[in-house]
Amino acid sequence: MRAVVFAWIFGLLLPAVCPAAEHEISIPLQDGRLSITQLQHVLEEDLGVPPAVVPDFFSLDVELDLRSINGWLMVRGLNGAMGDGFHAAVSDKNLLIQFDPDKWPRNWNQSCDALGRFTEIAAPQAVARQNRTFGLHLPRVVDPHQPLVILIHGLDGDCACCNDLAKLLRSDHFQTAMFAYPAEKPLAEETEMLTRNMRFLHEQFPSMRVDLVTESMGGLIARKYVEGSKYAGGVDHFIMIAPPNAGSTWTPYALLLKVAVNASDWWHDPRWSPAWMITEGICQSASDLRPDSEFLAELNSHPRRPGVRYTIVAGDRPVGYRFAAEALEWSGHLIGDRMARWQGVRQIKSAMDNESNRLFRSRGDNDGPVRLNSARLAGVTDYVAVPADHVALYESIDGQSPAAWPTIQNRLTQSVQ
Repeated sequence: MRAVVFAWIFGLLLPAVCPAAEHEISIPLQDGRLSITQLQHVLEEDLGVPPAVVPDFFSLDVELDLRSINGWLMVRGLNGAMGDGFHAAVSDKNLLIQFDPDKWPRNWNQSCDALGRFTEIAAPQAVARQNRTFGLHLPRVVDPHQPLVILIHGLDGDCACCNDLAKLLRSDHFQTAMFAYPAEKPLAEETEMLTRNMRFLHEQFPSMRVDLVTESMGGLIARKYVEGSKYAGGVDHFIMIAPPNAGSTWTPYALLLKVAVNASDWWHDPRWSPAWMITEGICQSASDLRPDSEFLAELNSHPRRPGVRYTIVAGDRPVGYRFAAEALEWSGHLIGDRMARWQGVRQIKSAMDNESNRLFRSRGDNDGPVRLNSARLAGVTDYVAVPADHVALYESIDGQSPAAWPTIQNRLTQSVQ
């Protein structure tokens, strides 16, 4: 953890507080240990950085033993992450740093990429575990004479988000695969990963027909591939579930969603590592999901791919309605049968039950993250709106099949016939 603190200081904070000129500084070590207070002294005395500019946590008494494996990984990781703009070397008594802020990251994506490179060097085993989850996961045996349905998850998702639809597809004897990717990196990078996998698949099975079923943001990645210049061919049906084709207004909550999803992964997945929060991307894809993003403007300038059959399934129940209804239902159960017979309490419980039922049945113009108008796409006439919220469209809620499943089953069955 200490190595990560120092990496953030060197990799992200020093460019903001140091003058934009090439420098060489020597930081004295005590028994091979580097402290934040020593770094603060160098910034203020040697580089002339005003004390008011230095963050408060520079005063914390935190040390890192540069002779330890963590210290060695930090130095090696920083040298690899910062490229020509930074070089650190450790001697018995000093940490010698040569840096040129003009060659350091200049925007959020570049800073995230540098921090990701650092993490790949500093935590190679954790990153390797994560990387094994990415890519196109095919059946053990692929029949090139049968269509292949590829499921693609959305923001902060993974293959687990596709499990409910995958089980239904396999029970109907559809040959099924999943594509997983680091779901918070820029969408252009995620599209490149999908493109590499799809082109390899097409090279291995050039005559095999492919159907794409995407969830939320996964539809944008698939569209960028299908409608782009690197399309390899072979896609027959392209079914998008709740695609934010015109963006989402939920992007300001991306960090909260990231924390919630990773907290759940930490609790349920023994393989999870804090390093994954960095190497999966740091809310970069959320920028591309803004309604006014350059990515969406460029993507929506593309025409539909001839020969590909498009279907869009959207939901018109805001996800907040379900959460509120479930909270009322849960509160009603707490009252119990005995208290429910009491005068006054009976009326309150009846009102709670009625409001819960009303919320469960209510419909609106969005599924929570995606509005109906945002899901629409010029040139796509097969557009289906169903009474479900965003998650209920593609995952099983309370034992119910995903709301998009009947449409998916119908369209893919028609493709087979």
